[in-house]
Amino acid sequence: MTSANTRQLQFAIAFGVLSFITVALGALTMQQAGLSAGLWLRNPVAWLIGGGLCFGLSRVRLPLLPQLVVALVLLGLCFVFPGQDGVHRWLAFGPVQLNAAALILPLVLTATRPDRPSPLWLIGLGLIAACLAWQPDRSQLLAFGVAALVLIAQTYGPRALLWAAPVAALALGLCLWRADPLQPVAHVEGVIHMAAAQSPLLAIGLSAALALTALSPLWLWPDASRRPQAFALSLYFALSAVAWLYGAYPVPLAGYGLSFVLGWWLGVAGLFAKSPTQSA
Repeated sequence: MTSANTRQLQFAIAFGVLSFITVALGALTMQQAGLSAGLWLRNPVAWLIGGGLCFGLSRVRLPLLPQLVVALVLLGLCFVFPGQDGVHRWLAFGPVQLNAAALILPLVLTATRPDRPSPLWLIGLGLIAACLAWQPDRSQLLAFGVAALVLIAQTYGPRALLWAAPVAALALGLCLWRADPLQPVAHVEGVIHMAAAQSPLLAIGLSAALALTALSPLWLWPDASRRPQAFALSLYFALSAVAWLYGAYPVPLAGYGLSFVLGWWLGVAGLFAKSPTQSA
């Protein structure tokens, strides 16, 4: 095993350990709050499934166009399923609802290569932003939009950023204009407050584990050729992680939400996955 592969393995282990601590502390918070095992056990189970998906996808080639098509199909299907008070963010499978954006956006951010820019990726980002604006999903649009703009600036240069920034601003304006009447759920958006009510140390440990997990691609990913994607992924993770501070938005990994657990693993898989133009 080369030194580069060793460092990548160290990153994968660090992300796995930190994300598991976050999920475990969140599950503990929900369990101590009296929620049923059928609810608080779901995140740990999703963590195991996500780890398996990450291991499998990291060993295959992930073409750009199919990833964009899958992302747009999943986001579009949200409008087919019944929404909640006019809000359409979820794919419903019996008792389980998956937030399509949280599930697929991390993988989209790692889909492009800085040395081979693709106009299709830029067009796909614009369509994704439009879907998020119409759902509406303000926290995911903001996190994804900022991370995508930073990635565009590093990958395509300032000229592409001049085109992309107004599109992102327009999408955010539309998203803010769309009504979002949904009320917060304690074990989804308020899990940090729930932990603090049980123990300040629990809340501090949960917040620290979440922060370290979010920043791990930025400070641990060793492959210089994919550092822009690692930086964008960490930025998306971090902005998603702090969204609860300025609104009634889910707390990834810590609060109940299978999509975030699976999605963060998929984002890490995207860092490892080979593009079709890379050698085997």
